[in-house]
Amino acid sequence: MRKPLRNLIVLTLLAALVLLPGVASAAGWITVNLNYNGKVQTFRIPIEGLEGGTYKCNITIPKLPGQTLSKPAPQPAPQPKPQPAPGDDKPITPPVKGLTADEQQMLNLVNAERVKAGLKPLEIDMRLVDISRKKSKDMIENNYFGHTSPTYGTPFDALKAAGISYRYAGENIAGAPTVQRAHEGLMNSPGHRANILNPNYNRIGIGIVDGGPYGKMFTQTFIGTN
Repeated sequence: MRKPLRNLIVLTLLAALVLLPGVASAAGWITVNLNYNGKVQTFRIPIEGLEGGTYKCNITIPKLPGQTLSKPAPQPAPQPKPQPAPGDDKPITPPVKGLTADEQQMLNLVNAERVKAGLKPLEIDMRLVDISRKKSKDMIENNYFGHTSPTYGTPFDALKAAGISYRYAGENIAGAPTVQRAHEGLMNSPGHRANILNPNYNRIGIGIVDGGPYGKMFTQTFIGTN
């Protein structure tokens, strides 16, 4: 027990003795119930000079400054912060007007991979978005999956027809029910991954169209202009 508390208890007991009634020749007892921090301790003290019998005294000790009279309440275990869904975290590039939610999510995923690899993010080019959307829609409508379209020819033919100049160019296509599944499939394929992480590319167009045997059709068109 700390010294200030012990002194307080002694003083309190002495005060209780002073307040007790009557003094007589017979011996008596004082029973002191001491309430401290919600716990009661009983002291039975023989006292000469008190009238025969037993006297009771109830004492409650207030909290002393600087003392902790009870254990701190248990703190709840820290809860893990909710993690954002892939592609829904803070984007590497700001939202682009004109992109669908799926296309924006895929752009975020692609650029996150590039930044992780120490590369610059790709800039969205709406002309490439238009070419990519047409290619995805064409694959659904003509029931094929390949880089050469019966409507637009090769990706290089499509770029030329749109009047887009470039030094480097490439295309990724995928079919999947979700953006995340498509992205994982592309990153697990060496050739598609190489396009996504190609340091020669600086612009991208993404076209995602609902439909087809996979649920969604994806086209990524890359160019390098430097």
